[in-house]
Amino acid sequence: MNFFRAAAVLAFAGVAAFSTAQAPAPAAKKPAAPAANSCIDCHLALDDQRVTPPAKAFADDIHAKAGFTCVFCHGGNAAAEDQELAHDAKKGFIGKPTHAQIPEICGKCHSDAAAMKHFNPSLRTDQLSEYRTSGHGKKLAKGDQDVAECASCHGAHGIQHVKDTRSPVSPTRVAQTCNGCHGNDALMKKHNLPSDAYAKWTKSVHYAARAKGDASAPTCNSCHGNHGAAPPEVASVANVCGTCHATFAEKLKTSPHWEPFQEMGLPGCVVCHDNHGIVRPSEAFLGTGPEGKCSSCHDAGSPGAKGAEAMRASLTALAKETAVTRETLDRAAEAGMEVSKVRFELGQSDDALTKARGNVHLFRVAAVREDTDAGLKIAKTAHKAAIKKLQERDYRRNGLFVSLGLIFLTMVALVVKIRTSSP
Repeated sequence: MNFFRAAAVLAFAGVAAFSTAQAPAPAAKKPAAPAANSCIDCHLALDDQRVTPPAKAFADDIHAKAGFTCVFCHGGNAAAEDQELAHDAKKGFIGKPTHAQIPEICGKCHSDAAAMKHFNPSLRTDQLSEYRTSGHGKKLAKGDQDVAECASCHGAHGIQHVKDTRSPVSPTRVAQTCNGCHGNDALMKKHNLPSDAYAKWTKSVHYAARAKGDASAPTCNSCHGNHGAAPPEVASVANVCGTCHATFAEKLKTSPHWEPFQEMGLPGCVVCHDNHGIVRPSEAFLGTGPEGKCSSCHDAGSPGAKGAEAMRASLTALAKETAVTRETLDRAAEAGMEVSKVRFELGQSDDALTKARGNVHLFRVAAVREDTDAGLKIAKTAHKAAIKKLQERDYRRNGLFVSLGLIFLTMVALVVKIRTSSP
């Protein structure tokens, strides 16, 4: 652990002094800063790699900008130039807090609603209590020194606002920060956890959406939480996914799969979609090939397998009919035909296909077919209209050729007549 990582407690600073036996809670208003800050002056002058870089980094720290100094977390006397006086234990000096002390130190201010109102009233004050319920917090309470605490994620001295892109917990960087530990093979093996979560996530539709600039697409803390970080339990996976995919989650809960999944302890959405390596679903999920999901539970020829195949066939038929119609319309449009109205009508077929795919979560063939049949009707009507446009194109072309032929013959006849009429 970095020698001075403990100074990350500045992220939750505001304690004028405290000891290893815990100091009293801070006053509700910001304490007055000392007349001098010999901590920074001395540590910069030492040119010691253990203490100088943190002193430099603190200048850009969000807490330093708010008027806090080293003593608010480390204790001591910042006005004293003598080292012994500056490090006076009677002034609450503890120097480098232990791994287990950091959450409690940070929580001295960040759990105090009155104190937070003076700096950022929108900040939640339940981070410490949430952390204690997390996988990290529970293990730390049992003495595990490997788990993350405040400084592990927020940093030590150059702490930035969580929305600042420089912050390791900003939406664009939090996944890499989590991967710092959860991608460490040796560390994860020690705790019987997988180390490929980040690698899988970078191949998922969620990552692809983020790469395109969609900041609402899920990253680690979207599903696991941040201060209360914990893996979603089997019974809560659908609720976690349902935070964004509410419609699908509700459909699943009314499907014939819901109760068996609960009885067998299967984690809902994850059974078919995976957790980190979520790929874009397709009709192949309902098939028996390598991408098939239903075949992992339903034997070939079983009612479940037959139902999956029926849904796949209906979806495939609608997707194919829509694609063929769109290609026909494209050819008509390239020939100069007006097809905007037909294109608009075909869009309803796309809507029907989207709705039918969503209804797969109901796992009822009739619910899927109701939408695919409606979509097929629209697509076939649009296809007929597209064919008529091509026929109209051909009619115009043929008429043009006949007209050009007649004009050519007329011109030839005139030339002949003129020549025969000449003396």
